[in-house]
Amino acid sequence: MSDPDRCEWCEQDKDIGFYLSLGGAIISVIGVIVNNVMLDHIGAMQIWAFSNVILLVYFYGEYKCWWSNGLSSAALCAMYVVFTVTNLYGLWIS
Repeated sequence: MSDPDRCEWCEQDKDIGFYLSLGGAIISVIGVIVNNVMLDHIGAMQIWAFSNVILLVYFYGEYKCWWSNGLSSAALCAMYVVFTVTNLYGLWIS
């Protein structure tokens, strides 16, 4: 996470980082469902092409201290629960 003292000036742009991280995470989860449940790997890669760019911009912006607000650890944990459950489901049905 970014150092709060270093990022005092970026408070006005917090919403941008939040919406980028949320949008990228949602698109990523959709790609995981397409891949693991619908067993459409090519379709999932097409979806992930968008989420990867969005999340890259988000994390680079957080690193550069353009914003300091994004997904919490709890939200990321929930996202990985979806990844794990759908992965196990996809393995089970295939």
